[in-house]
Amino acid sequence: MKKYKSVCSLDCWDRCSIVVTIDDDNNMSIDGDKEHPITRGFLCQKGLQHLSQRNSTERLTRPMKKVDGEWRPIQWQEAIKEIGDRLIQLLNNEGPSSIIHLSDAGHCGLLKNIDKAFFNSLGGITKSVGSLCWGAGIEAQLSDFGKVLSHDPVDHLNAKTIIIWGRNPVYTNVHLVPFLQEAKKRGSNIVLIDPVRTATASLSTHFYQIKPHADGLLAMAMAKLILERGLCDTAFVSKYSEGFENYKAQLDRLSLQELILETGLSEAELNQLTELYAGLSPSSIILGYGLQRYPNGGNNIRLIDALGALTGNIGISGGGVNYANQYINQWIDWQYANNTPSGEGPTFVKSNFADYILTERPQEIKAIFVTRGNPLVQLPNTSKSLEAFRSIPFKVTIDHFLTDTADNSDYFLPCTHIFEEEDFLFSSMWHSYFNFSERALDPPEEVRSEFQIFKSLSEYMKLCEFSNKYPNERYYLERALAPLLSNTGMTLEEMKGQNLKLKGNEVPWENKVFSTPSRKFSFINPHIEVLRASYANDEYPLQLLTLHPKDSLHSQHYREKVKQLPKVYCNEELLKDLMISDGDIVKVRSITGEIKCMASATADVRRDVIYIYEGWWLKSQGINNLTPKGFSDIGNQAIYNHCFCKIERL
Repeated sequence: MKKYKSVCSLDCWDRCSIVVTIDDDNNMSIDGDKEHPITRGFLCQKGLQHLSQRNSTERLTRPMKKVDGEWRPIQWQEAIKEIGDRLIQLLNNEGPSSIIHLSDAGHCGLLKNIDKAFFNSLGGITKSVGSLCWGAGIEAQLSDFGKVLSHDPVDHLNAKTIIIWGRNPVYTNVHLVPFLQEAKKRGSNIVLIDPVRTATASLSTHFYQIKPHADGLLAMAMAKLILERGLCDTAFVSKYSEGFENYKAQLDRLSLQELILETGLSEAELNQLTELYAGLSPSSIILGYGLQRYPNGGNNIRLIDALGALTGNIGISGGGVNYANQYINQWIDWQYANNTPSGEGPTFVKSNFADYILTERPQEIKAIFVTRGNPLVQLPNTSKSLEAFRSIPFKVTIDHFLTDTADNSDYFLPCTHIFEEEDFLFSSMWHSYFNFSERALDPPEEVRSEFQIFKSLSEYMKLCEFSNKYPNERYYLERALAPLLSNTGMTLEEMKGQNLKLKGNEVPWENKVFSTPSRKFSFINPHIEVLRASYANDEYPLQLLTLHPKDSLHSQHYREKVKQLPKVYCNEELLKDLMISDGDIVKVRSITGEIKCMASATADVRRDVIYIYEGWWLKSQGINNLTPKGFSDIGNQAIYNHCFCKIERL
């Protein structure tokens, strides 16, 4: 029996350490690593599915080519030749801008960035900018702090009040839950702010059901009370911040009563919430991603950051405004890892993929290469995105399964699973631990790692500069991790099996020196008109929120649900008024499309809000048939939650 230390490769807050056991008959089992200080030996439903995903009979383990609309196996040598010949032809005749590389975060290992290094070596290809996930919030905190950092989870135990704002850790950040439970046991207030009474409400001492879109407005209402009641930390504001006067001038223009009305809370609730946060120091805010998936998403996050600065809850133990944690990133040589070019080709905002292909550059994009993602499920406005994707003459996808994106491609190339490769996994979202994952077993005979795939392509295409720069996987990792290895004094071999952490980020900004150009916290100058953006109307009166499910990371675990219908969760009174019963099949329609769902009655949402868990494949209707194109005020973030619908009984 042999044991190996691996890591969950999913794009998740927790980045769990996994123990893989191989018995004498070569059977594999997995369990959480009990030695990990944060994940503490248990895995969520998503992590436990690594075993079934890796061993699934539906996993494709040979290269495939579509011939006359049917998939047929093809030898690797043929696949590399045909794909390489097509890329060479396009580079010579159409130029690199005729090629799109579309990649996301379906696997969060460092070695997977070889895809970016390869396509950057082609010079001036077309790439996406912006985010389907967290871009507005990242840009917001870069503006305010200069870096995106979060407190060590253990430090939350020092807070007297913890606000969980737009996050549902019971479903999406399960290893935060024990810290919240312990903080509550010690007497801390656990406050949930969310348009939906999620499962996390069961952990909370207080719950405030805000209107969608209104997070920034609520933050401004709280700020007005903080200033009026003398709860502002004037020393922090005067010594360590800039832009306060402009920020305050905008607040002064606003009516507190109007702000309260727009948030959906009562005056008593606002008073209580403000006292819980500003009257009890230290207080911590832990943010989710849903509240930045609006046209005003960046403003929402920046206005919440401002609450931390106003009250002096920045740079103190038990404080912070915690959105993501990119602490480890600074010790990775991303310029080498990504092969960052000196000049860039054309770019497009990722959420506006369909318009870019069909309208801005009609018939100019000749090839698309998809890695680490399933964009036809995740992109908004699915029907247009599907039309745009199909219009591209040459399409290649690397994956484990025949996803909707892969199924609409011309070539499918099978890649290794995290248990079948070595890679460096780092947390960029929550805690500051990182791991070097061991290879536990060999991949199926015809499966290749992304590094092997792109190495073969580069050799066939005679890209000598790329081949010389990236000779093998171990060299790539050691070179990309050179800053980290130098800092720790360790080798990759010494990292194997270890749960490692670089100290220094337990309490970000403790020295009150920020990474902004002025070295001070930067207050937002809020755009009031943007903050009030809401477009519900008589035809589409219901706001749809697409929440993250408990049992899947986006679309990765929905293969077995393709014959099911998604549930649309609606207020009980709304369904009664529409003469719809719990369990009825209904049509949910928006300006971009429609899908069939099963109605589910709940008391957890307002009458004008509905929600569906995201990730459903197109074979199961595809939730993003409903969501709109467009992007946020900053960060080019997809605006999934800016979606207005109506429900009809079938």
